[in-house]
Amino acid sequence: MKTKTDVANYVSRSIRVSGKTNIQIAAEAGFAHANVLSMITKGDTKVPMARIPALAKAMGTDPKILLDGCLAAYHPELHKVISSLAPGTLISRGELALIRVLRHAARSGMIA
Repeated sequence: MKTKTDVANYVSRSIRVSGKTNIQIAAEAGFAHANVLSMITKGDTKVPMARIPALAKAMGTDPKILLDGCLAAYHPELHKVISSLAPGTLISRGELALIRVLRHAARSGMIA
């Protein structure tokens, strides 16, 4: 995700895949009104940074993927700094699992 539209599409797709209603996700994420999600999915408003963990959990997605996308789209300079100084901060659960598999394979002599 590099743009605000990418974030809006990701949130929209994640809500759809979750099988939950906007009302359910809004309540779980701590939004007072479900229309906030509509504004986010239309790209009319940004995902509030403080709500990223709760929103990702409500949608059943990895919070680091949403954080990475929001930082890249809303705060590109900050994203660049974090990515260069602390790249592990933005590694998703799926990426971390792959790294662990590769490390295990390397230690076991399966790969060089």
